[in-house]
Amino acid sequence: MNKTITTIAVTGGPCGGKSSLLTHVDRQLSRDGYRVFSIPESATELILGGIKPFDGCMSMYEFQKFVFRMQFDKEALFHAAARIVPEDHIVIVCDRGIPDNKAYVSDEEFHSLLALFGKTEEEVRRAYDAVIHMVTTADGAEESYTLSNNLARTETLEQARALDRRAQRAWEGHENLFVIDNSTGFDEKIQRAMDCIRTVLRQPVLSGTR
Repeated sequence: MNKTITTIAVTGGPCGGKSSLLTHVDRQLSRDGYRVFSIPESATELILGGIKPFDGCMSMYEFQKFVFRMQFDKEALFHAAARIVPEDHIVIVCDRGIPDNKAYVSDEEFHSLLALFGKTEEEVRRAYDAVIHMVTTADGAEESYTLSNNLARTETLEQARALDRRAQRAWEGHENLFVIDNSTGFDEKIQRAMDCIRTVLRQPVLSGTR
């Protein structure tokens, strides 16, 4: 059997359910026989480690150089591991991908950053087989929005909605971009996202919602 490696970026606005979805992906796909690799969010790792684009530490552009470098290195490492593990079906789940960084800088700065690493926007989008965007609860489920479950989160409701829109725009043009809104309860929201992932993997879905 030929080995298949599927790379999925999970993104979205603040407090959109991204972390919960990542847990479900790992548990459910592992149960279904997939080897699941999870790549943590690079920006959060850097911020919690003390490398911050705040408090005069460095500009956002300089910070993004570190994010790009870490993300490219981690994705290369996980793909190398995926090629040598014995399983035939591997899913690499990225807690955000390179295009997400476009939400934090100008278009010109983003393309400048890509050029530093010898990449184009189309090339980095193609690195992901699917993108699941979890819409912030600040847009349609405001009562559930909180800053308490992520020490790197600081956005107000208005800022969260604006960031969510920028994150969606950053992935425009990807052929498998799924936007999961707050039109249902949270459990159903997670299931709708899982159904999208199963569609990409060509597995039966439970709710049939794309």
